[in-house]
Amino acid sequence: MMNWRTLSQTKQDSIWSEVNQLIKWKPGSRCHHIIPPDPYRVFDISSGMSSKAGRNDVSGVLSDLETTILKAFQSCTGKNDLMYALDWQHDGYIFSPHQTMPKDEFGEWPVPVFPNGDYYFFFHQDFSWGILGDPWKCTITVFGEELLKAIDKYPPILFQDR
Repeated sequence: MMNWRTLSQTKQDSIWSEVNQLIKWKPGSRCHHIIPPDPYRVFDISSGMSSKAGRNDVSGVLSDLETTILKAFQSCTGKNDLMYALDWQHDGYIFSPHQTMPKDEFGEWPVPVFPNGDYYFFFHQDFSWGILGDPWKCTITVFGEELLKAIDKYPPILFQDR
């Protein structure tokens, strides 16, 4: 069975409605404020977008981000828990962080962690925690006590002051 399964349009609409209320986000408006529930932390990820860094440096940092976030997801979920991966105005998915993570032709998950042009959001199935990637503000917001503790245990290079 393929791990990442595309959400039906009806399910996707329902999830986006819940997400928009949860994080006080109004997509399509001029003001794209994301206000997640407490506790949360906002990480500046602009160094991952820097053209000054060498291509291999950026690639290594982004690979580390994916690896450490997956460890954090796995530590916060049981074997039967599922997560939602949402890509604004594109297909959304449901997946298990404990199964094989497929990669596309660019070596990325169907919805990448690093917001390289779109809003990429990840939520636990009960919406108690998640990750919110904002490409315009160059930030990743982590919310939920359990996930914040896991991020502290497995801090991505990109989230560390360098």
